[in-house]
Amino acid sequence: MKKILSIFICIIIIGGCKKEKEDLLMGNPDSYSAVYMPQAVNKPAVYSFNFSAKPEVIIYGANFGGPGMPSGDIQVNFSDDATLVEKFNTENFTNYKVMPAGSYSFEQTSAPLDATKKSTAPLKLSVFTDKLDGVGGYLLPVTIKANGNVAINESLKTTYFLISAKYTANPYPLFDNSAWSIVSFSSEEKTGEGATNGRAIYAFDRNGATYWSTEWKNAKPGPPHFIAVDMQSSKKIRGFVFTGRKDNTTGEARTTGNPRDIVIQTSNDGIVWNYSQAFSLPNVLENTVYLDYAQNARFFKVTINASQADNYLTHIAELNAF
Repeated sequence: MKKILSIFICIIIIGGCKKEKEDLLMGNPDSYSAVYMPQAVNKPAVYSFNFSAKPEVIIYGANFGGPGMPSGDIQVNFSDDATLVEKFNTENFTNYKVMPAGSYSFEQTSAPLDATKKSTAPLKLSVFTDKLDGVGGYLLPVTIKANGNVAINESLKTTYFLISAKYTANPYPLFDNSAWSIVSFSSEEKTGEGATNGRAIYAFDRNGATYWSTEWKNAKPGPPHFIAVDMQSSKKIRGFVFTGRKDNTTGEARTTGNPRDIVIQTSNDGIVWNYSQAFSLPNVLENTVYLDYAQNARFFKVTINASQADNYLTHIAELNAF
């Protein structure tokens, strides 16, 4: 008898709780319904393309979510808001740049949200990758507003489109480096590599058979190694090409000593280095690296924090920029 009574009480309690929740929801369904951007679920919404003269397309739009139904069609407005980029970077410890002017266009900045479908039609955001100046991520915050007394889901009202593009091949010619001069370097091998090798100047003598080597004969300084260069005039730098030292027997990249973990810095005066980017290079004869964001600079500095096979020295056969 006690067991039957306990079961009966349990059913009453569970049933009562369920009914109470249903009553709360059904009593005010509109409070759970709002307009939102489905792409805003991903923060950021990442898109990566190859650089091209043709525009790329991203789909955007707005939905109505919740148990209720709109009383009629809702006019939704879309707008970009560059001021939100700094806020995003601060909150997420990132350093993305704002999408440049002219690098994108909206198909529509206003569209009706169909009350029966609970969504706008799919809209097209065109991205012009040839207007991006670097391979790093560019952030485009797109936020919505709705006409009339319509609730907006505050946590999903803004989509942060993170857009980047990659090069399938380097489209830029190398700079003429014949007038470049060395500002400073960590060390060089003056005698051990022969009369026409080893010294820092051979890093850009336009001869892949010669090379700069850090000192090893009289001393063996370990990393970090560095070389700083004055290009003699300010240029827009998009990237660098590193030619490694060859193995005399195989003709392939030497297995030890070529740069591996490097940092590139740029400067306008050779004193204040206002841009810095790290790279990890595979051990191949030629490495092309692209800056996340192109830099106008006269000086650059390459720091080698680790060489291939963790050798104490490093060497570079040719160093170019573009």
